[in-house]
Amino acid sequence: MKTKCIAFILLAGWLFSGARAAEPGEELFEKAKMQIFDKEWTAALKNLEQIIARHADGRYYATAIFYRGKCQAELGARKPALESYEKFVALAPGSNLAEEALVSIIDLAAGLCQAGEDVYQKKILALLGNENKVVSYYAAFKLSYASDRKNAAQALPVLQGILKREKDEELRDRARIAIMRIDPARLRGTERQGGELLAGKMLRIRVGEKRDPESKVSLSIPLALADLALKSLGAEEKQALKKEGYNLDQLLENLITKGVKIDIQDETSVIQIWIE
Repeated sequence: MKTKCIAFILLAGWLFSGARAAEPGEELFEKAKMQIFDKEWTAALKNLEQIIARHADGRYYATAIFYRGKCQAELGARKPALESYEKFVALAPGSNLAEEALVSIIDLAAGLCQAGEDVYQKKILALLGNENKVVSYYAAFKLSYASDRKNAAQALPVLQGILKREKDEELRDRARIAIMRIDPARLRGTERQGGELLAGKMLRIRVGEKRDPESKVSLSIPLALADLALKSLGAEEKQALKKEGYNLDQLLENLITKGVKIDIQDETSVIQIWIE
């Protein structure tokens, strides 16, 4: 009889140990994840806020803050989202979500800068020296668009480091384009093989608005780097070229072989491209 009682106690203990007690906030977290998957940002945010408020010592606290940032960003609350991501990185710097959080901070800060809040540029500058190359490189690419040329120039060491150290040609091209935005003179000596054959010639690009002839952007760059200049055209300019039947891959060849000046106009803008 005694043996049967002991066996029953052991069996009961084994059965109950298999039924794991839910972690604090687990049910809400799983529900929020499903809502995020379904893009129900407001509902997910509400559940995540409950986890953050009630379970500061729980397993899901830091991750809930990360996903709160995602929901806030999707709902257009850029400043709170940026703060959430920064808090997450401070709490869990070694998390596998830390890289995504840092990249999101850069994106949000860049968006706020474009909206006229230049103070957020310091957030991007602070990540230029991040030990994670993905984060550092992304910060440099974003800074290349900065209207403050002094701040933009701080990205040059990182961008030039890409040209020195990295082998991936697509990544190197992105670095060349970013350098071109900041200071085209820094591109001398970084041309692809065969660039010396085009030495001495320049590609000229002028983009202006029909309604305001004085508002135009002009770019002159060594022809050896012309493919980068064409790649750096904005989406609207590329669409205008495509509408006129110009393929960017063939455009440069036509410019060189035929020596013509391309002049394209649509309802709002004028694009001129030529070689001299």
